[in-house]
Amino acid sequence: MKIINPSNEDNSFSAKASSEIRTALQTGQVIVYPTDTLYGLGADTTSTEAVDKLYSLKSRENSPVSVLLSSKHQLIEMATALNQKAVELINIFLPGPLTVICRSNYGFAPQLISQAGTVGFRVPGDTISRQLPGLLGKPITTTSVNPAGMQPASSRSDVESYYENQIDLMIDIGPIKPSKGSTVIDVSTSPFKIFREGEISRQALKDFLN
Repeated sequence: MKIINPSNEDNSFSAKASSEIRTALQTGQVIVYPTDTLYGLGADTTSTEAVDKLYSLKSRENSPVSVLLSSKHQLIEMATALNQKAVELINIFLPGPLTVICRSNYGFAPQLISQAGTVGFRVPGDTISRQLPGLLGKPITTTSVNPAGMQPASSRSDVESYYENQIDLMIDIGPIKPSKGSTVIDVSTSPFKIFREGEISRQALKDFLN
């Protein structure tokens, strides 16, 4: 497994590292990278084959994983049928540990689209993960690094214990402290529905919505 360490000063990547990350994603590989909550599994969201490989690593079916974008402006442009309250929510809570479920006409692999026709979007609060869609030129997947039923990987040793010889590249920043993960809200429904409470409290969202 190739290990890449971003610069400690500004979390940027060297030209060589950027090229290696881009090549891995362009050739259908699944990479591991840090986010503002957990390490994530990243693959090209437009490649059915790459997403199939990710689902095999996760040992899951028929349960879409989320999509990671570089900015909240990309989300607003990519989503369809957002009302003003949804736009306000995105502008206030993103970037940050929130997954926003909404509709989109972007050409995602079909496995990433729910039966309701929605997609989960993340714009993390860290600067490392938000560079990756730009390197690929497309959104990437984001989901915790673990087979179904196992604890999310929080270090390189965890990744290696789960996926020895199955992951080609990891962006390693050392152990990540335990996290509740992102809070998940569906803005395609009326009223909005909070599916999971994570680092952003359910009450904080309710206070905003009310």
